[in-house]
Amino acid sequence: MGIHILGTGAVGCHIAATLKANRNKVTLLLRSQDHLKEFKNRNNSITYRCEGQTNVVPEFDASVTTDTSDRSPIQSLVVATKTNHTLKALEPMASRLSPTSSILLMQNGMGVAEELMKSLWKNTTPPKIYVGVNRHAIERIAPYDIHHHSGYNDTDALRIGRFPTTYHTEQSTEEVPEFLQKMVDIPKLQTAVLPWEEIRVRIYKKLFVNSCINGVASVLNTKNIGVIKDGNPGGIAMMRSICEEGYEVFKDEMPGETVESLMEMVLRTNVEAGENVSSTLQDIRAKRLTEVDYLNGYIVKIGQQKGINVKSNQAIVNFIHAREVLY
Repeated sequence: MGIHILGTGAVGCHIAATLKANRNKVTLLLRSQDHLKEFKNRNNSITYRCEGQTNVVPEFDASVTTDTSDRSPIQSLVVATKTNHTLKALEPMASRLSPTSSILLMQNGMGVAEELMKSLWKNTTPPKIYVGVNRHAIERIAPYDIHHHSGYNDTDALRIGRFPTTYHTEQSTEEVPEFLQKMVDIPKLQTAVLPWEEIRVRIYKKLFVNSCINGVASVLNTKNIGVIKDGNPGGIAMMRSICEEGYEVFKDEMPGETVESLMEMVLRTNVEAGENVSSTLQDIRAKRLTEVDYLNGYIVKIGQQKGINVKSNQAIVNFIHAREVLY
């Protein structure tokens, strides 16, 4: 069975390299002929660095997303593009997906699944959509070259759930798609498939982690650990303000959580993924548009709808967009 990967940043290359290293057929879906040529020049391989070791994983298949002559069905698709690029990247692939296909969204932020449903499958049966909550910390060193900093020893690192739609209602006895079961069976991925209600809470928690750490680390232009290094009072205070606002917006979605429990989670992640450069800061340094509208921007959007003061999150959004304008 072939598994297609759309998006070859840190997360996409991590999933692709891990699946390929475990003897699965993996096809990378690349943006252009230039990207395809670049990948062929490195012998269709991904460099994977972890725990002081460097492995070159070879023999990937690859094709271009805009190749309209390729109409072969896609049964299993992992989407690891940036949230703000997902719809545009997936549109050329939509005709190759069917209601029996399965899509796994491996991204930061919230709102992408809803956006895809509205734009691509508004009046038709969509593929089965799964959403991953990913705690693996991976840094993109160069194209097709990644450093896996943490997560491989975290028994809670990757959790996946089925996004509910009016066409596909979740069944507790539903069979897990084969490619997801393959991910579950790879110990280093630390994967489990859980009911959507449990995944939904985890997505909100991941939103808090990313909004706090990515946002503040990007303002400070530092690795994650810099936000709390030497008890950094300003960095911690900024994260607390983000967390307090987010809690007021989403507290009904996270029963049993408090600002303190969420801050404890954020600070723990700061330490565990301390040597990683957040995805938002990686984008800024590479002069790419960021995902901030799906992170702090999502908190702002829902907060404004509820009439809640979200000025700290709005400040992060403004700052990062101001950085983007400069390049």
